[in-house]
Amino acid sequence: MADHRSSVPLDDFRVRETVRVRFSEIDGQNIVFNGHYLTYADIGVTEYFRALGEGQPGPYFHQYGTDIRETHCEIDYHAPARLDELITIAARISRFERTSFTLHCGIFRGGERLTDIEISYAHIDRDSGQPTPLPGSFIAEVRRFETRTPIQD
Repeated sequence: MADHRSSVPLDDFRVRETVRVRFSEIDGQNIVFNGHYLTYADIGVTEYFRALGEGQPGPYFHQYGTDIRETHCEIDYHAPARLDELITIAARISRFERTSFTLHCGIFRGGERLTDIEISYAHIDRDSGQPTPLPGSFIAEVRRFETRTPIQD
C-alpha cells in the first residue's frame, strides 16, 4: 500500500464509527485477530453509504440498476487493538476509476493509526454482471461529501 494512504489524518475522514473490541475478536496473543479488521472495514462501508442516504451499498446502487462487487483488498497493520479498547473505524472513498472505486478505511485508537484497509469495488450491471461506468451523479455526490477529494483515474 502506498505511503500516502497511511498519511491521511483522522480529521480527513467524514465517516467515523466507534466500537469496543469484544472478547470474541481477540486471539491467543490477546490482540484483535487479523481477520476481524475486515469486519470492522465492513462497518465502515455500511456507515459510509448510510451517510450518503442508504444503509448498505447494494441498495444505494440499485437506484441506477447496478450493483458493486468487491474485487481487491489490501490491509496494512501498524499496531494491534486489544480487548475492551474503543477503536474508531473511519471510511472515505479515495479513488474513482471508470468502472470501479476504492474505499479506504483507517482504524484508529484515539489519534494512533492501527490499520489501513483499501477495498476496491467493481461497478456492475445487475443483469449481466459486467462492469459498467460509475454514474456521474454518484461521483458528484461523493465529491461534494468528502473532505479530501478522491483521486480520479
